Amino acid sequence: MKIKFKYISLLALALTFTLHIGGCSSKKVNENDPKEMFEDAESDIKNDRYLLALDKLRVVKNKFAYTSYGALAQLKVADVYFLQESYPEAASSYETFVELFPKHEKAAYALFRAGESQFLDIPSNTARDLKSAESTIQTFELYSKKYPTGEHLQKAMEMKQLAYDRLAEKELSIAEFYIKRKKFDSARLRINKILDNFSTSSSAEKAKELLKSL
Repeated sequence: MKIKFKYISLLALALTFTLHIGGCSSKKVNENDPKEMFEDAESDIKNDRYLLALDKLRVVKNKFAYTSYGALAQLKVADVYFLQESYPEAASSYETFVELFPKHEKAAYALFRAGESQFLDIPSNTARDLKSAESTIQTFELYSKKYPTGEHLQKAMEMKQLAYDRLAEKELSIAEFYIKRKKFDSARLRINKILDNFSTSSSAEKAKELLKSL
């Protein structure tokens, strides 16, 4: 009797779970209608159904690539990656949008978001690869040239400076490493690199003091 009751309970639980999943799933949409597909994907995004949204957005951007919805789908794919904190994928998707639609009204936004994605991908530990910091600086330099009065210019410049500081910190830590091991010539090279390439960084003053001590 206990076994039968347990079986019924498990069956009820499974049915409840199935109904819950079914209720969360997105409705069937017409894949030949880019507007319907795009709007349904937006609904999925609002409800945190990111994988479903990405599937629909990919259909729109591939099947209707050079329509207005194709462009918006490419941008929205990048936004979904950003929401998922998949920053390398987001940066790449935003850059693709800018390359494909350089005159689009959202091109400035996409370029800014590409740089922001790269910035958020910078490791906190300077011992790690800081290629994303270099990419951040390059992207925001391009943004400032293309959009000198851009809506996001101030924030872009703040993130660029922080990325710049992070690269200088890495050079300073390497210089200090060489000093501890009495490799003073190598340390001088790193310090001079800071003074030449990162003169406005937060590490520049400390680099000058280190150089005086050598």
